[in-house]
Amino acid sequence: MRLLPTLVSGLAFSLLTALTTWAAESDWPQFHGPSHNNTSPETGWNKDWPVDGPPTLWKLNVGRGLASFAVVGNRAYTAGNDGADTDTIWCLDLETGKEIWKHQYPCKTAAHLMPIVPFGPAATPTVVGGLVYTLSREGDALCLNAGTGQVVWQKNLLQDFGGKRPVYGYANSVLVTCGHAFYDAGGDTGSTVCLNAKTGEPLWMVGKGEAGYSMPVFTKLGGQDVMLLYKGEALVVLEPVTGKELARHATTTRDFSNCATPFVEGSTIFVSHTGAEGSTGLDFKNNTLTPTWNERDLGLLFNSGVPWQKHLIVFNDQKRGVKDLRCVSMATGKPKWICDEIDKGTAILSDEHLIILTNAGELVLAKLLPDKLDVVQRAQVLPGKGYVLPVLSHGRLLCKNNAGDVVCLDVKPGQP
Repeated sequence: MRLLPTLVSGLAFSLLTALTTWAAESDWPQFHGPSHNNTSPETGWNKDWPVDGPPTLWKLNVGRGLASFAVVGNRAYTAGNDGADTDTIWCLDLETGKEIWKHQYPCKTAAHLMPIVPFGPAATPTVVGGLVYTLSREGDALCLNAGTGQVVWQKNLLQDFGGKRPVYGYANSVLVTCGHAFYDAGGDTGSTVCLNAKTGEPLWMVGKGEAGYSMPVFTKLGGQDVMLLYKGEALVVLEPVTGKELARHATTTRDFSNCATPFVEGSTIFVSHTGAEGSTGLDFKNNTLTPTWNERDLGLLFNSGVPWQKHLIVFNDQKRGVKDLRCVSMATGKPKWICDEIDKGTAILSDEHLIILTNAGELVLAKLLPDKLDVVQRAQVLPGKGYVLPVLSHGRLLCKNNAGDVVCLDVKPGQP
């Protein structure tokens, strides 16, 4: 049979569209996403939702905690606590939510005596090179085989390295790069710990002081590779191979709650907490950190923000009980726009749209415009309170609350 030219070109166009759609899908292998910036490179996903939100693929409860998701291929990894002093690391089928494997171990349920503090693990799994790295509130550092869940190695930051548990328990997701795994352990005998990622053997231990709650950052500043740690008492810039301290900027708040991961734009490092100092822009040159601006009425807590066009989009937790989502200049800290339509929560960026999961479980889709944020869709997708970062990967949108309720939503585009 002979196909007409118009039909051939139509089929070719459809095939090209399909290939482009699939090529736009991406893994989300660690906290903050594939590029450590709360951004998914996926494009063309479905933004036209029904009134009650995107179609639900599956629901599950994985146990209490603030751990978000790592997604590699068709597998999603997370962690939770059963409320009876047992932590579980989960490997789930992304399409069905069915358990592929789980690993359980004893771990205290309560992170803090104050009931307002969420229970369970707060660090998100990191998946690199077929291995899964996790950290419990009590300092249990595990490396598991991503395919089987078998333990490859296990350490404890307190018992093995003399670490000091932070007030609310460990929460920093593990940074794994160049065969190294980095931990903010706290303590007086080596507050920052670098392990061989494959064996768990220590490569170096440096410094002393309180641990923070944010994820370490590997980046390039001043033409050199550096690692940033927002520790409990300071932002510290380290040489990643040796751990040598290059610079530090002292800043802290109540209970050493430096939680937001720093972001870098050019030579400027953005750091923020909800203490009196608020947010600061630090210029790194010649191994020196110099403050270039400070905004005391801007402070970040659970959401580290989303970088966009030399700006950072953040929820302003310095203002309690006020809806304040703003786009601030990394160069000055001044707002480009402020949106008062959305409750505080966590957010990621994809295809020029923000995907926001509010603390009350509302999912909000908003388009980024030069001078404002345009709210496109809203849907209540989870009950209760949540501080967990949503994840978009392979056309699936994963949302979770503090109680461990998970919903997986289908935002894949229609097939050509």
